[in-house]
Amino acid sequence: MNKQEYMYNLFEALRPFDEDVRNEIISDYEEHFADGLACGKTEEQIVEELGPIDELISELKDLKGKKKKGFDFDSMDISKAADNLVKGIAGLVGSFAGTVTKGAEKMGESFSEGVDGFADSFTKTVTNAAEKVYNKGSEFAKDISDSYKATRNTESDTTDATTDEANGSSDDCTEIVVEGDCANIYVTASPDNVARINYANHGTANQQLAYAFECYQKGATLYGTAKRKSFGITNFFKTLTSPRIDLTVEVPRDFKAVTFKTASGEIKITGISARKAVISDVSGSIDMRSCGFETLKINNISGHVTVDGVNSDDIVAETISGGINVAAAVAGLRTVTTSGRINILTRNAEKVDAATVSGSIDMKLDGCSGISANVSSVSGRIDLACGESVVRGTKSGKFTLGNGSTAVKASSVSGSISVEGR
Repeated sequence: MNKQEYMYNLFEALRPFDEDVRNEIISDYEEHFADGLACGKTEEQIVEELGPIDELISELKDLKGKKKKGFDFDSMDISKAADNLVKGIAGLVGSFAGTVTKGAEKMGESFSEGVDGFADSFTKTVTNAAEKVYNKGSEFAKDISDSYKATRNTESDTTDATTDEANGSSDDCTEIVVEGDCANIYVTASPDNVARINYANHGTANQQLAYAFECYQKGATLYGTAKRKSFGITNFFKTLTSPRIDLTVEVPRDFKAVTFKTASGEIKITGISARKAVISDVSGSIDMRSCGFETLKINNISGHVTVDGVNSDDIVAETISGGINVAAAVAGLRTVTTSGRINILTRNAEKVDAATVSGSIDMKLDGCSGISANVSSVSGRIDLACGESVVRGTKSGKFTLGNGSTAVKASSVSGSISVEGR
């Protein structure tokens, strides 16, 4: 079947739909033919890529009566909102435990009698409030994650799926920026010091048609983006189910900067080095292993964060709903979560900061000859140890153990805190 026959059949099949929808789809299919012909494909090859018209019509009929639920997200603008949101939550969590603990102490001091009873009552009240903060924060993060998934509705078990692939590379760039709409991002070291970005869309022809991959270099920066296309004013195609998209990246040694962001998908990074790294996810886990950076910043909304075998001068890891596990040789470390446990194993750290609303904190500081601790927990136990200096069962306060060389700040509302220098 040639283009003329295919487009005529498509137009006839789209007659039952609104004019805006018809025009939008016809325009996009025309664009697909133009792009394919420009790349040397025949009309028959393009028709085969586009797939049977009745499959498209079936999808449109299924989607016609559906309503979107939750938030309405559009491409990677969500990553900017996620960054700001996590920053706000981080500030809240970082100050909440310390503030309420100080409040309890000051109010307790004003009572000459019954201080213990008042403190117990106050602690229970604040713990209940903390649980509400935690529940709301977790629910909010889950709502964002579920709503984004609902609008994208990713399906990986499509029987008629194929793979659409594309790639780009550079041998003279010093920075990489990769952004995916609903993409998994997998990053490894380049074997030949050439930067590469590979795109694989494992979906049906229509799902592949709904997404665009761009790879280009501007100055010293190589950009790679995989996002849903904009389809006119109706945006009808935005409700089509999303495929599984993989972005595979190879990073040269000792790079200047890397940025990896996705709105729905996992991020896995292994064996790379760069001066600066920024990692951001809305719905998915972040896993980094055997890497080296001067500075590393991780933002997540709904998902766990794992940093294992990383060397860095400074690391910031923040998530709203999920645990944080860090094993790193790092000078300065800051971790924040509203919902989840924080596990930290550092070597030769100078400053470590951890905050959570609902979750325990466990720190093991290797190469540490002393701790200067500022710790607080409203309803959890605090244990500190470094060499022969030990503090057990405290609630809050400032303590110096050993020579106090490592500055530690830890706060939790309804979780225990354990800090061990060794």
